[in-house]
Amino acid sequence: MVDHVHHVVRRCALVVGLIGGLAGSIAITTPASADPLLPAGVRAQAVRRTGAVSIDGDLDEPAWSAAPKQSNFTQRFPKDGSKATLETRFAILYDDHALYVGVWLDDPAPAKIRKLLTRRDVDVNADAVLVGIDSYYDRRTAYVFQLNAAGVQRDMLLYDDSQSDETWDAVWTGNVSVGTTGWTAEFRIPLNQLRFSGADTHQWGLQVVRNVARSQEQSAWSPWPRSGSETVSKFGIVGGIDHVEPGRRLELLPYAIAGLESMPVEDGDPLNDPLTGRGNVGLDLKYGLGPAFTLSATVNPDFGQVEADPSQINLSGNELFFAEKRSFFLEGTDLFRLNIGTNDGGPEGAFYTRRIGAAPPTEPDDYEYIASPTTTTIYGAAKLTGKTRGGWSIGVLDAVTGEETATIIDGMGDRQVSSVAPLTNYSVTRVKRDFREGRTSIGAAATTVHRQLDDARLDSLLHDQAYTAGLIVSHRWAKNAWQLDLRSVGSYVHGSEEAIARTQLSQRHLWQRPDRTDGTFDPTRTSMSGLGTTWKLGRIGDTKHWRYMWAGDVRSAGLELNDAGFQRDSDRLVTFLWGQYHDEAPGDHVLNYQVSADTFLVGGDLAGDPRALAYGFESNANVQLANYWRLGGGINLIDDRWSPGALRGGPSLRADDRVFGFFNVNSDTRKPISINLNMYGSRSPATDSIDGGLDIGAAIQARSNIDVFVGPSFSSRSDSLQYVTETRDAMGQAHYVFARIRQRTAAMTVRMNWTFSPRLSLQAYAQPFIASGRYSDFKDVDDARAKRFDDRFDRLGTTLADGTYTATNNGGTFQFGRPDFDFRQLRSTVVVRWEYRPGSSIFAIWSHGQTSTIDDGRFALGRDLRGLLEAEGEDVVMVKANYWIGL
Repeated sequence: MVDHVHHVVRRCALVVGLIGGLAGSIAITTPASADPLLPAGVRAQAVRRTGAVSIDGDLDEPAWSAAPKQSNFTQRFPKDGSKATLETRFAILYDDHALYVGVWLDDPAPAKIRKLLTRRDVDVNADAVLVGIDSYYDRRTAYVFQLNAAGVQRDMLLYDDSQSDETWDAVWTGNVSVGTTGWTAEFRIPLNQLRFSGADTHQWGLQVVRNVARSQEQSAWSPWPRSGSETVSKFGIVGGIDHVEPGRRLELLPYAIAGLESMPVEDGDPLNDPLTGRGNVGLDLKYGLGPAFTLSATVNPDFGQVEADPSQINLSGNELFFAEKRSFFLEGTDLFRLNIGTNDGGPEGAFYTRRIGAAPPTEPDDYEYIASPTTTTIYGAAKLTGKTRGGWSIGVLDAVTGEETATIIDGMGDRQVSSVAPLTNYSVTRVKRDFREGRTSIGAAATTVHRQLDDARLDSLLHDQAYTAGLIVSHRWAKNAWQLDLRSVGSYVHGSEEAIARTQLSQRHLWQRPDRTDGTFDPTRTSMSGLGTTWKLGRIGDTKHWRYMWAGDVRSAGLELNDAGFQRDSDRLVTFLWGQYHDEAPGDHVLNYQVSADTFLVGGDLAGDPRALAYGFESNANVQLANYWRLGGGINLIDDRWSPGALRGGPSLRADDRVFGFFNVNSDTRKPISINLNMYGSRSPATDSIDGGLDIGAAIQARSNIDVFVGPSFSSRSDSLQYVTETRDAMGQAHYVFARIRQRTAAMTVRMNWTFSPRLSLQAYAQPFIASGRYSDFKDVDDARAKRFDDRFDRLGTTLADGTYTATNNGGTFQFGRPDFDFRQLRSTVVVRWEYRPGSSIFAIWSHGQTSTIDDGRFALGRDLRGLLEAEGEDVVMVKANYWIGL
């Protein structure tokens, strides 16, 4: 095992070393030529600092007085293209170590300047100024630094022209000052936080944006029309930054953690203690490889301050998706994304970072007591990211997770140790090349997963090898109005016959379906392969009013991404035609609006069965009124034909029409209290099924440094097609049991941020969650292809004894467990964060949880809340400290 660990670690180092060598060997080309369409007035000149500058926000030093000023800002909102109503000026200084930006923001009503104090990196409705720097000068990538009128810092990374990574963090300083004529902002941005070439003379992209909270006006120095999707390519230019060298860019962030964990333990449990100590040390590292690349690494990472995942109930055959919240895997991972599917921002893709460090995939059978880890240990992870001036973007990520074991005591009192997770190596690589100042790009991506499966049980569950390779093409033309996006990914997985059989039988594939015409189940297979392609083609870019697009997503039967990625289904085609009319020009009563519609087709069993699974029409509209309220709504008409996965391995089940609608309203976010309301519902007349829900969110600015969010939600579902189980009678005949479920779900999400200073804050999060499901009207599938809903099923007479139902149909008697449930859960986190010096912080964390379940199935809010409050609690209290070292 130790040898294998060393082998995997050496492999990680080799991969990083090879890419690092490649990074160093790629020539840095000369700066791109200036955009001929760029207005002459958006060119700034930086001057070398000749006197002392104190980062206090006052801008009263002689160096600022002598520096050339830039102004003439243009509105983006509410009057796109109009002159800004308030005067804004800025100047830029530099020295061998840092770039300095001073901004004068005039305001005739300084008492109305909105100064909201929040923790770092929180974007709120406050007066603010943003500075964007395209130091690559590739017109695609930029670093953005923001100060609001209370001095709160925020930073982000822009990539692919219009995409943003708000998890990117830099170590820089800034301050503000509010006076009688407005306010001023002062930035000091160390050059070692930027990536640029070692040339004697530099020309960088630059943008300065001002937000005025009380009017919601946004204005930009370089005109940035709201009608288009471009961002970095609309930057102006700053010159005059001469004879500066890229910094070494070595950053170390060691951490130490100590705490206690209190967990409920069953009486007589000899394996678990109710109170245990927690302690750990680790290191994060960033190192610049040449002017364009950065190596980031983490050893023994800790994520104790991460907010808990929201509670969910899963009654489907697929796993749930949870968003990534760990900073190491968030920062820069947009470069590694290879998404599939036509839903922008959807979860499906070749790389899902939550696979790394996830809970063990299995646990031993037949035990009385168990001590098992809830996550897999991440030994270490490293990623190399960067972009050359020649347009090459390269990203490599490699992570190693350790073998995990569980200790059990069986019914005979014997103690055993069983492996529940194998030693695993994950790697992701992406290379992309930009052309035509970023308007065209071609990229390739690959992922690999290797597992050491020495345990027979794990060998029967998991693939020992998994690979994906993909191609990404993006092309814009006709003044960026027309766009083609193409993403294609292929997969290959290998494992034991048992492991590949499990994959074939999974809800993603269902190769055992008797009416399947391709991908037939083969229990002797030891590998699978497949292909998926997603495309979008249309006039979807910078247009005044009309947009339209043809898009689609096709996947073969063998596509399998879930070793390193996230995928819900395969063997299908989705295609649609979409159109939109939008108007960004304000009127007397409306600031902007858009109306969209599309018609779609879903097909399955691509190799043989030509039947469509569904047709549909969707339409939605959104409008922002002159009082800054937003309204939206839509309706979907769906002609469902067939549901291949409804029986979870049985034949395809004929489906029925349904209609879905939604409506949302958001009040004026400039007010101390703003409300958002979302209502939704669907109806299927043929099956007599209906569901709906209501989400309400109230954002309360209690004081300038205290904000609270309260979000109650409730949903109700009465569905006659809830799958219960597949069971067999004594003759071996299969019975697919369905029932009507009456499900109720209620939750309350509460967040509070109390900021004492820009560097000291308290955050609190809590979510009580209650869900119940009661089953009735049990039925057995009789004729899955029947047109009438009632002809598809035989109603079952059932008897219940000791939690087990007994039923008889078609001459066979069979049993299944009672599926009713009541689930109650509370999750909460309180974090105090103190940034005691730039880049260095101390966290005090308290995490609390309670869980309670019964099988009554009825929703009774008072009873369920009492049951939740009476449940035993789980508590973790920790103190974590890190120290940033920049060399």
